[in-house]
Amino acid sequence: MTTSTFVFWCDIYFSPIYYFSQPKSNLVMNDPVTRLNAEQLNHVLSFTNIATAVHHGEEARIEFANEPMLRIWGRGGEVIGKSLVEAMPELSDQPFVEMFARVWREGITISGNDTPAELSIDGELKTFYFDFEYRAVKDELGKITGILHTATDVTERYLSRRELEMAAQNRDLLIREQALNEELAASNEELNAINEELQASREDLARLNQDLESIVQDRVKAFTESEERFRSMADNTDILVAVSDQNAKRFYFNKAWSILSGRASDELNENGWYDLIHEQDRSKFLELHQDAFEKRVSYTDELRLLAADGAYHWLLKKGTPRFLSDGTFAGYISSCVDITQRKLDEVNLQDMNEELAASNEEFTALNEELAKTNEELAASYDELFISESRFRNLIKQAPVAICIIRAEDLMITEVNHEYLKLVGKTSEQLEAHTIWEAVAEAAEVYAPVMQQVIATGVAFHAREHELVLVRNGIDETVFVDFVYEPVTDSKGRVTSIMVVGNDVTDKVIARRKIEDVEERSRLAIEAAEIGTYELSYIDQCLTTSERFNEIFGVESPVSREKVLATYHPLDAGLSEQAHAVASKTGKLFYETRLLLPDNSLKWVRVQGNVHYDSEGKLKKLLGTVIDITEFKRLQQQKDDFISIASHELKTPITSLKASLQLLERMKANPTAILPKLVEQCSRSMEKITELVDDLLNVTKIKEGQVILNKKKFSIDQLIDDCCSHVSQLGKHELVVAGMKGLQIIADEHRIEQVINNFITNAVKYAPNSKEIFLTIENLGDSVKLSLRDTGPGIPVNKLPHLFDRYFRADETGLQVSGLGLGLYISADIIQRHGGQIGVDSIEGVGTTFWFKLPHSD
Repeated sequence: MTTSTFVFWCDIYFSPIYYFSQPKSNLVMNDPVTRLNAEQLNHVLSFTNIATAVHHGEEARIEFANEPMLRIWGRGGEVIGKSLVEAMPELSDQPFVEMFARVWREGITISGNDTPAELSIDGELKTFYFDFEYRAVKDELGKITGILHTATDVTERYLSRRELEMAAQNRDLLIREQALNEELAASNEELNAINEELQASREDLARLNQDLESIVQDRVKAFTESEERFRSMADNTDILVAVSDQNAKRFYFNKAWSILSGRASDELNENGWYDLIHEQDRSKFLELHQDAFEKRVSYTDELRLLAADGAYHWLLKKGTPRFLSDGTFAGYISSCVDITQRKLDEVNLQDMNEELAASNEEFTALNEELAKTNEELAASYDELFISESRFRNLIKQAPVAICIIRAEDLMITEVNHEYLKLVGKTSEQLEAHTIWEAVAEAAEVYAPVMQQVIATGVAFHAREHELVLVRNGIDETVFVDFVYEPVTDSKGRVTSIMVVGNDVTDKVIARRKIEDVEERSRLAIEAAEIGTYELSYIDQCLTTSERFNEIFGVESPVSREKVLATYHPLDAGLSEQAHAVASKTGKLFYETRLLLPDNSLKWVRVQGNVHYDSEGKLKKLLGTVIDITEFKRLQQQKDDFISIASHELKTPITSLKASLQLLERMKANPTAILPKLVEQCSRSMEKITELVDDLLNVTKIKEGQVILNKKKFSIDQLIDDCCSHVSQLGKHELVVAGMKGLQIIADEHRIEQVINNFITNAVKYAPNSKEIFLTIENLGDSVKLSLRDTGPGIPVNKLPHLFDRYFRADETGLQVSGLGLGLYISADIIQRHGGQIGVDSIEGVGTTFWFKLPHSD
């Protein structure tokens, strides 16, 4: 069952709110309206002081009742879900049950004033008088979905009026009795009767004043709620607004407070303002405030406050408790109005009242006193009218765009400068025009929305809506926060629409630019695989990114101590040393080793910038961390290569130098050793040439200058030419197996270089492998050549790096010589042919190097 709920109005009004998401289009805003759920609606209705209930069906089952209605019935929340007779059996013989049934059947509204009702309160049947209304609530199809029940207890008003009527009757009787009895005793009795009537009149006036004060309080509350809806207006109003939480801790003061007190908002939140209260008012106010806070009730007080101009100002302070939807106390919201001028007027008024009190002692001045009292009441109403005018003027001068539109014909009645600035129009273009005549470009989208607000009395809120406005004849795309707020009369009818808007174009554009920059930064950081972190120097709290946790092998949240525990023991002090330097320079930089659980090492580079507070003390450090293990490995390889290259070149050059020195000595007298020295010089030169060729090949590869000279040739012939030296040495036997007669199109010299490198490696690293097996396979679309030895094999951890530049399986260089470039060059040659190269090895069994080339018949 769906129950539609309305809010009735009594001096104040309360509007359910619809929320709208940001429009997806630049020109049209058609966001779906999200209605309040039952819990939110109950929370909203719980704040109204009007007794309100919702019923369903002819038996008037109670679906909802707020606290004021439950107090009238003298019941608690247990009545929810019960019929009216079940909840209050004493109503079974009274006409109200039948009234509810008629409203449900006929869809009408039944109301009454000063209607008596007998209710059982604490087990005692008592008579009360009410102003009430039973209204049928219908959905869009005209189907009755519920009955809205509002009531006001007017028992005191009704009895007071009856007392006045009885007093009037008694006065007439006394006048007639005076005509019959001229005795002094009768005159005295008549005088006493008139005095009693005067006293009753005074009591009536006191009640009227109390009602007026209640109206004023309700108006102030309405204004306060309005200020909460338009928080941006709070800082630009003359009313002093402050908010505290459930622990009486202040967390908001508007600008009016700062202007009056001369204290900044932060200072007011921290130290308050009680020390500025006049010493004669301070104790009374604090007691009143504490008592109200403990009871969770509203309070009102007048006090003097020392202002920034050095003078005491009179303030009228009103405090209202705030409650959450579940009834939890949430703190207070208070407003203060400067009533210094009014207090001065009250002093003058007090003098007048003293004179009036003196005249009241004389019976003949009774009528004059009553007239003056009525004049005071009229003055109070005038003051209320002036207060409302001031509020209107406050809206007109507000720093946000405001436009008042008459509901019946959509005519613009009031518009402020900010609204003119927002729509880019002059006052002549808007005043005395309908809203859609003045702002025609927005009519298509927002005319139905405004009509819906008028029809339902429900406010429309828009946040950062994108629309096109014609400003000074030019179409401009803007982003606007605005509200269509219905303004209703005492009967709940919408009389006007107040449009409140704020141009947030600059804010939206700036936020989007920031979001764009942040997104680019995030993508850059992710692409660079950089970990980020933030370290608070105050509490040593560490906030890390996902990549940071991945690098250090930790999970969030993580402490700094846990991160430092991953450092290599020899690097344990690097962090503290770097932070000590960073505290002076503002920059953090160091590289350290991490000891992984498998006892392997990982190198990381840590950088950061130090941030300081306003006093120059260390506040936090924002930094990055990157894994430089591969960089360190390559750096080590380069260092090793330089060392190896120096060693490899030094050996043949030293030998060549020694041979040349000997040749130089015997050039005049040659001996039998001369041919041997020449041969030794040739071998040294061949070794140097081989090393230099490797370096030149690497340079060509790096610079992209390797040019392939492809032609068709026989693999068999190539193998015979490049492998004959193995047989000639007599230490190894080359066993060739597989397909014969295969031909391919490739650079024969380069492929020969690869095969020679495979054979040279087998001879170097497997010297005890007497047989070396070379296999040729036809794979259909490619030709595979494999060379296998039965040597010691290669460790698994070295296999992925065999084709890297400068890498050598024998890192010590004690077993074999070389620059570690042969396999790197071979891999590049095969890849340039569009083929594949690889290695398979089992320690203690042997190693197989292979490559594949595209096949060509």
